[in-house]
Amino acid sequence: MNYAGLILGIFALFLIGCTSETEETLSLRAEKAYAEKAYSKAIAYYEKLLEISGESPITYNNLALAAYQTQDYSYAIKMAEKALALGPKTEIVDACYELLGMVAEAEKDYPRAATYYRKTLASPDAALKVRTHSRLANVYMEQAHYDAALALLLTAMEINPADPTTAYNFGILCEHEAVNLRQAALDSFRLALRILPSDSPKHKSAALHVQRLEAYLNRLKNLPTITGDASACAAALKQMRKAVKNKNYKTAVDCARTATEADPSNFEAALELARLYKTTKNTAASLKSYDKAIALRPNAVATRAEAAGVAFDAKKYKDAANYLRPALVVDPTNRLTADQMARILYGQKQRVNAKLWFERYLRLDPNAKEAYRRFVKQLPEA
Repeated sequence: MNYAGLILGIFALFLIGCTSETEETLSLRAEKAYAEKAYSKAIAYYEKLLEISGESPITYNNLALAAYQTQDYSYAIKMAEKALALGPKTEIVDACYELLGMVAEAEKDYPRAATYYRKTLASPDAALKVRTHSRLANVYMEQAHYDAALALLLTAMEINPADPTTAYNFGILCEHEAVNLRQAALDSFRLALRILPSDSPKHKSAALHVQRLEAYLNRLKNLPTITGDASACAAALKQMRKAVKNKNYKTAVDCARTATEADPSNFEAALELARLYKTTKNTAASLKSYDKAIALRPNAVATRAEAAGVAFDAKKYKDAANYLRPALVVDPTNRLTADQMARILYGQKQRVNAKLWFERYLRLDPNAKEAYRRFVKQLPEA
């Protein structure tokens, strides 16, 4: 605690000692001081309240919160641990774990912060659940675990689509992705701007993100479009389908390649070529064609899932995750892509991150098989 805060706290104690206070009035004074951001004064009131009313998990937790605000983290930890030691109600336990996570995050001890935040994810308190999902997502982003963060933020947004911290964090996460998520990032920062307090640092930061993203996306709109011979492309695709029907895949590949060369802007031609290369076991060529198709339609969820499947089968797990991640943003309630991401992360031996996506699948599919649930339950949380 700084000197000025210490002097203020001593002065508050002197005033308290000179007056006859009831538990109720002390509690009201402490809450008022906290609301007015007079945290050292609030600490003095809460400490006096403990003296006259005895130990209380709620008072210890409130005292820990006030200490956290003064950046006296050691005292905040001590008070939170005292609250936990009393075996309080579930909501106070969850609040204490959240606070201990906040302290660890402030001290940049991200593994410890994650351990505490994970304890609150199943809280029955919806507001607390949203906060800790978003806080834990931020902790994972600090450790470059973006897939885990995405699962948490999508769940937080389902619970409360108008949570400002979640909107801001989601915008930050989307900016870590390729160009196809810049629009999603812009939408999230615009939402954050509308609901964040205008005097908050994040509001100013969101405004800068919006300005930069708008300028970038406007430049993209001015790029020249690629045109081709649509008639020649259609004729080649017709020949391709005939060859596929006859199971003449070599000819079908040649026809599909001719179609893409005739009209490079034709999504269907690029996709059919990717599928034919997949059928003929040419994984490298298939993924290149999927790349072309996705470039033409970045938000095509099914196409991204197909490409992720090809990469996954080839054990190119990083590529598979890159294909799939934007699809999860475009269609966040798609349980099949959630399961697919979980399996990709499991293939990478990222068991903790995989568990978050398996749990997200279970959230999206309440009728999932019991064997699936047992498998997910046995995965590690840390």
